[in-house]
Amino acid sequence: MIAVPSYAAPAHLLLASLLFSGPAASFIPSARTMVGATARRSARLQKRSLATSKYCQPGRTTSEPHSSMKVSELRDLLRQRGLAVSGVKAILIERLASSNDASKDATTGAHPTAKRARKKRSLDIPIPNAIATTQTVDCLPRTRERQLQSRDSGSKPAVIGVDEAGRGPLAGPVVAAAAIVPTDISGIIDSKKITKEDDRERLYDELIASPGIRYAVAVVSAQRIDEINILQATLEGMRMAVEGVMNLENNRHPGKKDNVASADRNDTTYIVTGGATGPGEKHDDQSYYALIDGNRCPKNMPCPNESLTKGDGREYSIAAASILAKVTRDRLMHEYDGKYPEYNLGQHKGYPTAAHMSAVKTLGASPIHRRTFAPLKHMEFDENGKVIG
Repeated sequence: MIAVPSYAAPAHLLLASLLFSGPAASFIPSARTMVGATARRSARLQKRSLATSKYCQPGRTTSEPHSSMKVSELRDLLRQRGLAVSGVKAILIERLASSNDASKDATTGAHPTAKRARKKRSLDIPIPNAIATTQTVDCLPRTRERQLQSRDSGSKPAVIGVDEAGRGPLAGPVVAAAAIVPTDISGIIDSKKITKEDDRERLYDELIASPGIRYAVAVVSAQRIDEINILQATLEGMRMAVEGVMNLENNRHPGKKDNVASADRNDTTYIVTGGATGPGEKHDDQSYYALIDGNRCPKNMPCPNESLTKGDGREYSIAAASILAKVTRDRLMHEYDGKYPEYNLGQHKGYPTAAHMSAVKTLGASPIHRRTFAPLKHMEFDENGKVIG
């Protein structure tokens, strides 16, 4: 007779122990062993369920609106907020929710009584100047700039933001800008995200009128682009713009003429500078540091520098430079539109739209078209720019 164990065992295990006896039984795990394995597996599942419920409890805000996002998207969002990106999806969602709750508490106030006390104090003791100093400005942060200026060793560098406009068009120059902008101006973001030309013009005017600004814009013509290629022309323009900012006093000498970007200029490359040149604004070479949009830095730069991929959407000074470059180039293209109205350059700014391509095939190339860009490089022109054949 087989004794039934005193502990409760699943029926199928008891049946197995009854059916098999003798030598065959040695190949089958004992009921006690299988019960133990089942108990351990159940404990693991329960532990995993509890861990998951910690981050996904019903009614919590963790599931909305981030639950439908991919893990890569959640991690990108965490990086933008400066938070850790490790962990499974549930933990990432909880981390974002905690960040949102902290922001909400900071905005609404965690303690109503303390909030009322602050209001009462502000009414009893008005501080007009405090309003201007505590207001937040809607613009990109100065993350890398602050890091560079907070270093303990050496002098605090004047950070120069560098960007370009016009690498892709079939016609017109590529324009690079470099700028030191001490003042935060609301609306300074990547110029490509400012869709209205009037808004870019307004921000341009605010930038060049802001206190302490130092800027330079380099214009590299289509002829120069065809000589050295668009990449080298862009890097050359960036280096020229940085040099222009660092030597602003020399470029703004009273005897210096033609400090303006114009479609009537015949220079293959030139720079235009502006900004503060008074006492206290001059820096030696070692006190500058350039932040360059993209993944390449020009050679023979006059100061320490680094590149920032998509920097025009991450760093304030680079975004400011992008607006200076974009508006300068757009203004030039409007002027060129007056000289070559048949191409409608003021509308598409030289980019390869269908209308622009049709005009080139019909009329040929103007003096400001880039002959090394497709499809122009596959076309044959006479000395007047007309298509042959």
